[in-house]
Formats: sequence, C-alpha cells, structure tokens
Amino acid sequence: MIDVTPYEQCVCLKMNKTHELCDDRLTFSEQGKQIKLGIRKGEEAKALVLDGCVFTDDLPKCDGMFLFKSRNRKFAILVELKGAHDIPHAIEHLAYTQKLRHEYQQLIKRFHADGQGQLSERAFIVSNGMLSKPVLERLENKFAIRVNALLHCEATSPIPDLRNYVMQ
Repeated sequence: MIDVTPYEQCVCLKMNKTHELCDDRLTFSEQGKQIKLGIRKGEEAKALVLDGCVFTDDLPKCDGMFLFKSRNRKFAILVELKGAHDIPHAIEHLAYTQKLRHEYQQLIKRFHADGQGQLSERAFIVSNGMLSKPVLERLENKFAIRVNALLHCEATSPIPDLRNYVMQ
C-alpha cells in the first residue's frame, strides 16, 4: 500500500473525476495532452495531483506525480503537461518541485521508508512542442535537473505510457 498521508484527497480514482487533471486512476490529462502509467500484476501505483491539491499556493509547481512500485524498485515520477512554447517553464516547475517543495520531500521520504526497494526520482514533460537536445541540456543545467524524456502528445496521438520509459 502506497501511503500518501496527508494527501489522500489528491489521489486520482478510477471512474471518478476527483480533480480536473485526473482522466482515470493512472492518467493525467490537460488541454489535449495526456500521460498514463500502465501497471502489471504485482505492481502498485498512485497518481497524485500536485498543482491545486498538494500545492495550493502561487509558487512554481508541476502538475502531478506518479508513485510506482515494481518488485524491488520504486519510482517517484514528476509530470508537467505544457504547451509547445512553455517547455522552459516546465523544466523550472519540475526542478522547483523536486528541490524546494517541502510537501514533495515529505511524500518522497514516506515512500522511501515504505518497504524495501531502491527509489528513483524521474521527471517528464508532456508537450505538443519539442526542443533540440542542446537547448534541453542548457535548460537542464540551468535548473539542475535531468528531464528523463520530453514526450510528444496531442489530442489525436496515442497516450504515452510512462512504464515504457521508467522500466528500461
């Protein structure tokens, strides 16, 4: 059981639109951009809405987070869904959340202490725009964060599955 105390009200639920960002239990959706996390038997995951639920202030924050357990591995996956021209802001929001948000650190600490397994933190951007590799690397260096993938998604394209990127 993944413990998200005291943010249980921020968890996406199946067939119950608890938050605008939640499209299903393990799918986030915003303005035509979607991301999901597919799990298999014996795995466990939760999607947690950060912007507007865990974080309710005006400071930078990313949209959501997946907590994912697979055998002896655990992943904390930050997700930012952004338009084509907002990718630099997306990187800034991911970095700020990961490094400066106390609530995020609490969740990570609780998740890490929850049973066995190596914990990996990952960051993804879902956008209908792209950046060149040199520009992305400059932004990653500026904000001191590694973006694991910049995933392309439009309303008419298949929904990217994060499992394909974290289980490599």
